[in-house]
Parts: sequence; C-alpha cells; structure tokens
Amino acid sequence: MNPPNAHESREKYASPLLSRDFILLVAGQGISLFGNLMLRFAMAMWVLDQTGSATVFASILAISVVPTIIFSPFGGVLADRMNRRTIMVALDAISAILVLASALTFAAIGFNLVAIGTMQVLLAVLGAFETPTVQAALPQMFREHGQGTLRKAMAVVNQVQQLGSLLPSFLGGVLYSLTGIRPMMIIAVASFASAAALERFIRLAAPDRGNEKLPTPVEDLKTGIRFLVKDRPNVFALLLYAAGLNFVIIGNAAVGFPYVIRTVLGFDATVYGIADGLVGVSGVIGAFVAGFFAARLTMRKFPVAMVALALSLLPQGLVFLLPVSAWIKLIVLVGFTFGTMIASCFSNLIALPTIQLNTPDAMTGKVMAMVAAISMCAQPLGQMAYGWAFDHMPVAVVLLISAVLLGAGAVVSVPLSKRFED
Repeated sequence: MNPPNAHESREKYASPLLSRDFILLVAGQGISLFGNLMLRFAMAMWVLDQTGSATVFASILAISVVPTIIFSPFGGVLADRMNRRTIMVALDAISAILVLASALTFAAIGFNLVAIGTMQVLLAVLGAFETPTVQAALPQMFREHGQGTLRKAMAVVNQVQQLGSLLPSFLGGVLYSLTGIRPMMIIAVASFASAAALERFIRLAAPDRGNEKLPTPVEDLKTGIRFLVKDRPNVFALLLYAAGLNFVIIGNAAVGFPYVIRTVLGFDATVYGIADGLVGVSGVIGAFVAGFFAARLTMRKFPVAMVALALSLLPQGLVFLLPVSAWIKLIVLVGFTFGTMIASCFSNLIALPTIQLNTPDAMTGKVMAMVAAISMCAQPLGQMAYGWAFDHMPVAVVLLISAVLLGAGAVVSVPLSKRFED
C-alpha cells in the first residue's frame, strides 16, 4: 500500500471548516451578497432622489418580496433534484448577465421606475432559488461531521453575511455620491461573475435520492409538505415558531426603530443613520460571539435565547414611561437593541441548524425553502401590524406588549426544545 501523500493527510486532519469547498462557498456567497447589496443601495438612492417618495420606495421593496414568497418552495424543489453547486453557479452567472443587460438598457433609454422594478423582481426570483440551495448545501457538506461542526459552519456564513451587509452601507454612500449609479451596477456585475467563477470549483455531488423516479415539481413540493406535517411535526412546529418570532422582531425593527427615532423622538436623518449603523455593528458582534459558542448551541439553550430577547425589549418599553430626555430614551433604545440583535443571532444559530439536521439530504432544499417562504410572509404581516400599532398606541405600550409576547414565546420554547435530541 502507498502511504498517503501530504495533501491527503492535510485533508484528513484539518478542520472541516478549512476545507477548500467550504472556503469557496463562503467566499462566493460573500462576494455575491456584496454585489447584491451594493446594487440595492444604488437603486434605493436613485428612487428616493428621483421621486422623493417613501411610498414609491416602499412599493418597490414590497413588490420584490413577492417572488421570494412564491418561488422559494420551487427553489427548494430544484435544490433537491440537481447538483447544488451547478445551481449556485448558474444563478450568479444569470444575475451578472441580467444586471449587465439592465445597465446597457438604462444607458440606451435612461433610468425609469418600471425598468428598475422589473430588474429588482427578476433578481428576487433568482434569489428565491439561491437561498434554499445554499442552505441545503451546508448540511450536505457537514452532516457527517456532527451538529457542532454544522453550527460552526452556519456561524461562519452568518458572520460573512453580517460583514457583507455592513460594507455596502459604508461604501455605497461614498461611491454613489462620487460616481452615480452606473459604476455601482458594474461593481454588481463583477461581483456576481466573480462569485460564479469561484463556485465553479466547489466539489459537491448531486443529492442522493436513491433509485426513486423523479416526480413532477408540484408532486415533489407536496411530498415536502407531507414530510413536514406528518413525518417531522417537531420541525414544522419549530418552523412556525420561527415565523412568529420574525413577525415580532422584524415588524418592530423595520417599523418601530426608525419611527420612534425620527417621528416620536424627533431626531434627524443623521442621528438615525448613526443609530442604524451602530445596530448593524451589533449584528456583526452578535454573529461572532454566537459563532464562538456555536458548537454548544443546542436546542436546550433555545429558551435562554428567547428569555434574552424578551428582556432586551423590556427596558426599551419602560424608558418611555419615564420623564427623561429624548437623548436618554435614544441611548436606551439603541443600547438594548444591541441585545436584541445579539440574542437574535443566537436563536437563529440554534433553530436553523436544528431544522437542517432533522431533515434528510434529499429533502433539505424543500424544507429550507418553506422556512424562507413562511418567514417572508411573516415579515410584511408584522410590519403592517406594527405600523398600525405605533399609529394607534403609545410607544411604551407597543414595546411592552412585544416583550410580553416574546416572554410567552420563551415559555412555549421550553417544551418545544425538549422535542429535539441534542
């Protein structure tokens, strides 16, 4: 027998997180996310500059969410039928071609809202197929290494996503002011193309479905739903729980945070921008802190994360009952929103890998797509509910009710967490 060569020895004994395939996946996703967010930032600035209308801006954002809700389940079906590396490469390459074609079109006919809205919708359709594919690829890479390794891998992906979401905010404003929208579109094209080139070298086999005959996509989707409802009711319950959590957290963060700072407390856009940037930094900190404990974040720790979420909202509500200055209220609001972000990172790092690990490889894409679709449905519903609440109730009441809802969620999470084996 020939002794193993140095490369094989390194592959065997190195951490799975240092594997070439995972590094390529993370790098590709980070570059793709950077280009996507740079493009979104540029489009948002252009729409606001041209229209000055928050309603038009919000309408384009809302329209771009719809394809994600509709197409995510079919993206999951595709991820369970084809090589996931091939799907990632194709989607990033198509995104590059789409943005390049849009840039050429805009150069010929000029920018207009319909064309921008169309591009955003098409990119959202591609994103609806990519998200479940990536979420299915991670357990395929790390399932054999155990849940601790998968949670660490998810933590690394979260860290890259948090960092990737910060950079466009800081760089986008400078680039947009200096160069305008067209160079930022070229940056997006280069990012998507570079991501596709990197992902091309990932070694990932097609999902193993045994000898079963491939059903039609609709039948495959129905199979995924039956699997969740009948075969994995615990996973389905956790999925619905996560959607309820999104309803409260995203609804409050997307509507309440800007509304309270700008309208209730009366601060200008500069103060709001600084506050929002600081909260973004807390998301990065949370991702890295959660990543440090990733291997120990089992479902038994889930109620603790939920208690932390509830407690982070309680002081935010109480401070609005006190006769203190707007600056004190702002400091408490931002400071404890840090806690909300960090606790959210922990809860996500517990829940998502648990769903992935309790799902067979051939079903992971469909199940994670349903997680995305149901969560996306919960977000606009939460935003509408919190919009109504902040218009009709005092801030303190809304925030304290939210804290109570999360506290009730913490109680419910105790028996839910016991359904899963660590």
